[in-house]
Amino acid sequence: MNKMTTNSPVLAASPTLPSPQYEPAPDNVALPPNGFALRDVWFPVAHSRLVGRRPVYRPIHGRPIYLWRENGAVHASEHSPADRKHGRLRAGELTRGTGLYPVAERYGYVWVWYGDVAAASFELIPRIPHLPAAGGLPRHFLNNVVFDCSQQLVCENLLDLTHADFLHSWSQQVVGSEIRVTSTSETVTMVRTANDRPVPKAQRRRLGSDRQNLRLATFVYVRSGICISYGSYQPGLLFWMMHPANPESPARTRTPVTFDTLRVSPLARHLSPLSAHLIARQDNWALRAQNNSYLRAGEEPEMNSRFDVGALRYRKIYQDLVARQQRGDYSYLPDGDPGRDVTAEIEHD
Repeated sequence: MNKMTTNSPVLAASPTLPSPQYEPAPDNVALPPNGFALRDVWFPVAHSRLVGRRPVYRPIHGRPIYLWRENGAVHASEHSPADRKHGRLRAGELTRGTGLYPVAERYGYVWVWYGDVAAASFELIPRIPHLPAAGGLPRHFLNNVVFDCSQQLVCENLLDLTHADFLHSWSQQVVGSEIRVTSTSETVTMVRTANDRPVPKAQRRRLGSDRQNLRLATFVYVRSGICISYGSYQPGLLFWMMHPANPESPARTRTPVTFDTLRVSPLARHLSPLSAHLIARQDNWALRAQNNSYLRAGEEPEMNSRFDVGALRYRKIYQDLVARQQRGDYSYLPDGDPGRDVTAEIEHD
């Protein structure tokens, strides 16, 4: 497995800077609902386009992460540049006393390693099938959305491929949908297909049809909370969405979204990413109200249907990962390699 290097045009590790005397950082970790933060994982904490000379603050599990560029190189640190300059430094265990996180740029994101620095490897950055490795997508494809809930609740919401029919649509039609869920030790994929589905009246003239076939898929990297969404409407549009669920605290999840729509006009492709904020407001309205109950999971019996099987599988994989890491095993099993090509697991057109 290749270790971190500094000579790649796409990936760049934080350089080693002169280190003043450090004191141990206080334990200010904001733990998820089960009281354990999964580690040895890359988080895409911000869009590369948004990181410049001015520091950007993006905590993970309450641990501070400051991002900025200096002479074109991206840095990720527990301290702001001003604190580093003046020696106001208290480094934690995840940076081994340097205050600097391993950092990389790929797919238009700045990725930060959360875990043992010695285990950091570019090969563990997940492969995102629809994004160019060098990034460069137009800025209007990018959005930044914050949810007032835990990371796990966001992931379970995205794995519910019927919630859109009820929360984001006037057409509440789930009858005839086929649900398929597959998983590995690190991922869960939920696919919903529905053939010969009625087209909403407002779209029939544009599509030239009153029936369409639907395929929706959500692929989740459980350890990081990265979600990849895919939707195909035949006839109609096709969309891809990179939807990281970055856990800032048990009640705050930041999602730097990349959204692209195909099989539409150039104008529609340009404007469609704007819908992310409208959809996110609707989602957050529902998720915010559920979060306190979710954090107390197990105190009351839950009800579920066959459409919840993806979320239930996600919970099981998450719990298994926690159990392994509590035993001191942070490795990736062979079936959970984040660098494998997952296109076939998501796309079927």
